[in-house]
Amino acid sequence: MASSMRSLPSDHSRYLESFRLFLENSTEHQCMLEFIEKKLPGIISSIGNGKSAINILSVGGGSGEIDLQILSKIQAKYPGVTINNEVIEPNDEQILSYKERVAKTPNLENIKFTWHKETSSEYESRMNEKKEFKKWDFIHMIQMLYYVKDIPATIQYFHSLLEAKAKLLIILVSVFLPVLAP
Repeated sequence: MASSMRSLPSDHSRYLESFRLFLENSTEHQCMLEFIEKKLPGIISSIGNGKSAINILSVGGGSGEIDLQILSKIQAKYPGVTINNEVIEPNDEQILSYKERVAKTPNLENIKFTWHKETSSEYESRMNEKKEFKKWDFIHMIQMLYYVKDIPATIQYFHSLLEAKAKLLIILVSVFLPVLAP
């Protein structure tokens, strides 16, 4: 399949500064946090019923800020259940930020983190080569489909990895940029 997440250039300070300004001047981040607070508990209400472990796949986990919010809701819904959280993220700096955030966050004792420095298509290729078709209870793809070549194929692949009663969460934010013509 032709899906992939393009990695940010190694010198991506301009991107990060632009993204910081975007977050400061938009409601995107607040909308995601409100969604996680109000809607996510209902979405995850069946993913861990009767399970001793919940398997979560974060596709394009970034720096982990949103992932940790999601994980806190899952922990609250399923206290004491082991959570295996695997992260696909192609950018070294984002993975480092994610690991630093995890190190500073309390109450993550029952969560096992595994990071894969790869794109979604690299993950798919690796799994296909190994003939490993691990099933997941919850897969989330937040703000990452912008970076894939074949969106339907990417969604179809990850949907095929869901367990029964599992959920696939996709969040995309549309940005309206007016173009002024002379």
